[in-house]
Amino acid sequence: MKQIVALPSFLRCVKKLAPLEKVRLAESLERFNAFVVTGSAPPGLGFKKINHDKYEFRVGLRLRVVLKLEAATYYLILVGNHDEIRRYLRKYR
Repeated sequence: MKQIVALPSFLRCVKKLAPLEKVRLAESLERFNAFVVTGSAPPGLGFKKINHDKYEFRVGLRLRVVLKLEAATYYLILVGNHDEIRRYLRKYR
């Protein structure tokens, strides 16, 4: 059974978001949860692999969520814009 775990780094990023962005994030997390349960990605989620064990999905036009897959667990690592994600990926390849 697959599970989703939010890391402390993800929770810190969520605290910095504007209220509207938090609402959009919650909606995207619901769609991602449905993807994990059913196995089929809903339209607009934009789930894709960005390196050997890290993936991302869209929250909106500007925000993305980075996650890591280990065994049957998805670890939510970061929510941020394109530049923040590129910085993270350069640091943690």
